[in-house]
Amino acid sequence: MEERKVRIYIPKKSKADSERFVSVNGRTALIKTGEFVRVPRAFAEVINESIRADEEAERFILEKSEGK
Repeated sequence: MEERKVRIYIPKKSKADSERFVSVNGRTALIKTGEFVRVPRAFAEVINESIRADEEAERFILEKSEGK
């Protein structure tokens, strides 16, 4: 039985950023950045959590640089 796939978007971090390596429970994939793609749900969950962590880190750095 094939795992259900979901549509995701991974923003590029630079012009040269064309794909992201993702690993889930020993399964790996290179996923394109800068466009919508369909991936197994487990990969989407890991990618979305990574994006949220990046955003939180950026907010933290900005707050600290502003002296908050």
